[in-house]
Amino acid sequence: MALDHGAASAENGPVIPFTVEEDSEGKRSVTRFDAGTLEASVATAHDHAGESEAARIALCFDGFVTLDDGRFDAVWVIAQDRSEEQALTFYQRYSTAHSAQGYTVIGNAGYGGENDPIFGTDEA
Repeated sequence: MALDHGAASAENGPVIPFTVEEDSEGKRSVTRFDAGTLEASVATAHDHAGESEAARIALCFDGFVTLDDGRFDAVWVIAQDRSEEQALTFYQRYSTAHSAQGYTVIGNAGYGGENDPIFGTDEA
């Protein structure tokens, strides 16, 4: 859900970093973080996520991915279930509205691998 929402948001310009928190009953909430710069916004979102009481959380932001066939604009998601020790990363490539072909999602979502945990380090 977070990756789809992020990719759809990219059609209107850079994605404002956001979190999707899901409680144990499946209720979701979305919170956006605009701290002036992409780096500050991602850091603020990450801090928020680390303090979350959610059962599952996803942090979404705009960036790039470099693959064998080049460098692409991409929406990134770092997601973690509280029961897991590591977070997982996923990305969706896209072309911007200002590119020759206009905004379009490119290919399928990709798996970026494991990531450091999102939830606070004192969580077990």
